[in-house]
This record gives sequence, structure tokens and C-alpha cells, in this order.
Amino acid sequence: MTMTFRRTALSLAAATFLTVAPLSSPVFAAPAVVDTITVGYGPSSVAFSPNGKKAYVANADADTVSVITVATGWVADPITVGDTPQSVAFSPNGKKAYVANADADTVSVITVATGDVVDTIPVGNSPRSVAFSPNGTKAYVANSNDSTVSVITVATGDVVDTIPVGENPYSVAFSPNGKKAYVANAFDDTVSVITVATGEETDTIDVGDYPSSVAFSPNGKKAYVANYFGFTVSVIKN
Repeated sequence: MTMTFRRTALSLAAATFLTVAPLSSPVFAAPAVVDTITVGYGPSSVAFSPNGKKAYVANADADTVSVITVATGWVADPITVGDTPQSVAFSPNGKKAYVANADADTVSVITVATGDVVDTIPVGNSPRSVAFSPNGTKAYVANSNDSTVSVITVATGDVVDTIPVGENPYSVAFSPNGKKAYVANAFDDTVSVITVATGEETDTIDVGDYPSSVAFSPNGKKAYVANYFGFTVSVIKN
């Protein structure tokens, strides 16, 4: 009797074990293209407004900026800017957008509320990238053909400094705390480190072949540098 009970109990336990359904893995939707929006000729850069309601697209071959309403995908009439716009950036408060015009050696200033160009700021030779400091008081412009960064005081639109950096700077980004700016120098395979408080290049970091873009992680502990001809991303620990 005891032996029969044990065999029955073991059989029931085994049956119970075998009939338990495995836990299913969570199902995530695969990324998919849900729309294709027609803009101007030669779109070269896109940026979202801080509130996420608008996206600005720099159309390099049309000398315009397309304004997209994100909720609907509707494209407003294009904004005419300078020759060959390469990059666009919004001020942290979302009130202004700066556009770097490579063949005009200028930055166009757009009032976002109206879509009007309210100022045109002369900068260095062939500006490729523009970035605002986190507090919105300064904008840095990477001028590729004269290997400099123009420093603009946003309140006045004045260029208050020109900082020498490496050869052919293509991209500029501020650290989240605003204390440093990194500049990707395409021709000498380096990143220039600018101390914002003094406006001086205080370090140079060797990276991969032809660095063309740089970005900081949100916590500021790392920066990633895209090396166009190296097919790599350099990771800088801060």
C-alpha cells in the first residue's frame, strides 16, 4: 500500500510538472516606417523642438528649412534661409532655431512662433554644425574650412569669440552640465575639448578616421564620436 501511494504521488507530480505552460517572453513591436514625408531638396539635418511639437529639416540643395507638425506630419511652407543649410538646432526654451548655412558663412535665426528669419549672423568659413549651451545663453558654430568655432551670445546675436580647434571641424556638442564642448575635427581625426567658461581648447583626443559627429549621453559620463571612414564609433569616458 505504501509503495503504491508513493508511485501514484510521484506520477501526479511528474504529470503536474509536464503540464505547466512555459512563461511567455514579452512581445515587442518591431520598428517600422509608418510614414514618408516630402520636404525640400537635399535634406541634410533634422531637429525636434524641445516640446516635441515641431521638427525642422535643413534642405541643403533648396536653401530652405521645412517645418513639420509632428502630430499630423503636415509640412508648412518652407522657410528660406542661407545657401546650403547643413544643420539646425533649437534653443533650450524652444523660442529660436539656428541654421548653419555652409556656403553663405552665416547662421540664420528663426523665431519659432512665427517661422520668420529675424537675423542673419556672419560666422566663419563653411559652418557645418550649430549647438546651444544647455542654459541657452551661447551657441557654438563649427566652421569647417577655417578650423574654428564661432561663439554667439544668443541674447544679442553677436559673435563674441572665435576659438581655434582641429582641422575641418564638422560637429559640436555641449556636455549636459554646460562646462565642456566637444568638437569633431574630420581631417585630423581628433576631438577638441573646449572649456566653456574660458573659451579655450584645453585638450585634444585622438579618435577614429574622419570623425563627423559627436554626442553626449544624457548623464554626461560618455561621448560617442562617429568616424565616417573608420566605420566605427569612438567612446570617450568623461
